[in-house]
Amino acid sequence: MPTTIAHVDMDAFFVAVERLHDPSLVGKPVVVGGHAGKGVVAAASYEARRFGVHSAMPMARALKLCPQAVVVSRDHAKYSETSEKAMRVLEKYAPAVEPVSIDEAYLDLTGTERLLGPPLAVAHEIRQALETTLQLSASIGIGQSRVSAKIASGLAKPAGILWVLPGQDSKFLAPLAVSHMPGIGPKAEARLRSLGVRTLGDLAAFPLESLRRRFGAIAQELQERARGVDSTPVRAATAGEEESPKSIGRETTFEEDTADRDFLRAIVGHLGEDVGERLRREALLASTVTVKIRFADFETHTHGRTLPEPTDLNQEIVSAALDLLEEFLEAHPRGMGLRLLGVTVSNLSPPTSQLALFAGRRARLRQLDKGVDRLRERYGFDKLLRGRTLSLRKRPEA
Repeated sequence: MPTTIAHVDMDAFFVAVERLHDPSLVGKPVVVGGHAGKGVVAAASYEARRFGVHSAMPMARALKLCPQAVVVSRDHAKYSETSEKAMRVLEKYAPAVEPVSIDEAYLDLTGTERLLGPPLAVAHEIRQALETTLQLSASIGIGQSRVSAKIASGLAKPAGILWVLPGQDSKFLAPLAVSHMPGIGPKAEARLRSLGVRTLGDLAAFPLESLRRRFGAIAQELQERARGVDSTPVRAATAGEEESPKSIGRETTFEEDTADRDFLRAIVGHLGEDVGERLRREALLASTVTVKIRFADFETHTHGRTLPEPTDLNQEIVSAALDLLEEFLEAHPRGMGLRLLGVTVSNLSPPTSQLALFAGRRARLRQLDKGVDRLRERYGFDKLLRGRTLSLRKRPEA
């Protein structure tokens, strides 16, 4: 039986949740992130996007573009609670629902037509259920594969539904720019353009051996996905199973390339503390820290380090990330600004057998981090900045 996959992506989710708690924000340009020009934009309403504001933009830059924007601090607890409620709604419409982030999920609708009706009707019911029960808007893509459904939901934004009819995935994808495919970033797009590949149809038809010479082992997967072929199943967690992430990371793309070391160090501190907070929220420890660095010409590198002991302490995560940044920049003096920075932790484990780690000074540091977590949960992550990230208050833009 041909598969039928739906991808549900909630529109401007953080903003929508804030509007649930404060209806006065409806219709206004809203930016979720740091106050008073601090930090970066986590999400922007469609009213703010009309002024050029987008996620990962320095907040000071966003406020220059849209000075009338209402800035709201992030509240992870509210977003997680609303996300869980939304996923419970989706579970009523498919036997397998796989959340892939806080605001999106895949649904396997294969074989449900006799019970629920045709896919398009189901999608309309899902949108209406999210709207009436949670006041959330969602865009939905439907296709025979995950990649087709994901691209379709993106094209349907905001608040639309796009159904790729069975057998039409390849035809649907062919005229789209390669940048529409998840996983193809600016650097890969530039490499494809150098080969004369501009659309997914071009990619699907390109000689595979020539593609392998440029992209190696992933060439065949790229080509198959360009045809809408993606056999990855939708996997729902079994009853009682707790899904643990394999890694936790944050990254930000700068509005303008920068080589300002103080600013780059402040960004690494900001990202590292965010990652530490998420580790503690998931009750996990990390053994590896990795920084991701992208230069202005889109050349991208990752540089990692295994820690002496697993940790969830901000100081240890940020210290390792700063060392990695400095080591890399010293070894690669390109004289070129950076476009992107990211911090990721991996090799995660529960702390059950690691209690001895948190003794003495490390125990006090952990209590301090958890106290900061509580303050940030109450007042917003970007309301409380440590000394190493204070330059984010005054820098006008990245």
